[in-house]
Amino acid sequence: MKRILKGFLKIVAAIVVLVLMLAGYLYFRLHNSIENVLVADENWRNEVLEFPLIFAGDLDYTGEEYIRFAPGWGEQHSEGYFSYVFLWMIEESLEGNVNSLEHIIEVYFDGLMNTGAITNFNFFKKIPASKATIQQIEEHVFEGSVTLYDEFFAKEMITLNITIKTENCLINQKNIIWFYLSPKEREHPIWTELTEVKLNFRCNP
Repeated sequence: MKRILKGFLKIVAAIVVLVLMLAGYLYFRLHNSIENVLVADENWRNEVLEFPLIFAGDLDYTGEEYIRFAPGWGEQHSEGYFSYVFLWMIEESLEGNVNSLEHIIEVYFDGLMNTGAITNFNFFKKIPASKATIQQIEEHVFEGSVTLYDEFFAKEMITLNITIKTENCLINQKNIIWFYLSPKEREHPIWTELTEVKLNFRCNP
């Protein structure tokens, strides 16, 4: 019995050490000194991540992800719940087709929610796979949705509407991909607020 208990305690200690290491790594990656190029109201929380993303390393790009969260992003019953804008500024040329964008979105949210489960100490929780459906509505513009498990707040499946816009930035020779997301229908005022988030520089003359 003592041997079993001792073995169990070793496993628990190893898990705690791994979680602390992960927490330290996450803190270091999230608290960088990179300026956010997205301009929004002061009450829109901002975050900048570097590729490879800490939760989706399979997205093999070089560059940064700039994020602006609408007020109330983390409050399930808020008008701004899970409504945010993120922009990728990457060196690689992104395949601008429906299949590649659906794959990217699914990998992104699967990684995010599985990482969320670990940070919530739900080590063995089975997170349902995300499912994205995207269609091209005009050149460089895509719309659709993704159904995912919200491990952070709702603890249930939710559906986010998505608009994606791609462009080449002549100023810094980077490829830019805009992602606008919200569970609200596109007629909701939050979408106007999302599209008012802008770059702090002119990308093209």
